[in-house]
Amino acid sequence: MGETSESRRRLVCRCLGVSSPRIFDAIRRGGLSRVAEVTKACTAGGGCGTCHPEIEEILADVAGDPVAAPVRLENRLVCEAETRARVEGSIDSLIRPRLAERGIDLELRAIRGLEVRVRLLPGGDGEAARFVAEKLRKYVCVDLEIEIE
Repeated sequence: MGETSESRRRLVCRCLGVSSPRIFDAIRRGGLSRVAEVTKACTAGGGCGTCHPEIEEILADVAGDPVAAPVRLENRLVCEAETRARVEGSIDSLIRPRLAERGIDLELRAIRGLEVRVRLLPGGDGEAARFVAEKLRKYVCVDLEIEIE
């Protein structure tokens, strides 16, 4: 059957920090069928609009409608690039400067869907790790799963 948008847990609406599981849930609970309805139900799509094609893909999946492979691929590539930019921007402008005050740096190791892996340099402590996780969830998405090395 191949990959569906539900099998890929990811950050769909990067502006407002809404993940795919939250969108699926809103669509199913509310019987939604349009992007505007999704936006009203869970705010996804209420920012710049870049995520509208992904929301349409999710709507199609829930309805059982086909989604062309090139559309899925384009959505995945846009999602990955935009998510990386959101995470990197949050780290560079909001998190790294605060860590630097304590002599700690942060290396972004990987982003895969809603999973983010970072390493604190030179070692960091539990307080720094909690700070990083809290800020990434606040500035990017509450559903992020953060692994700190």
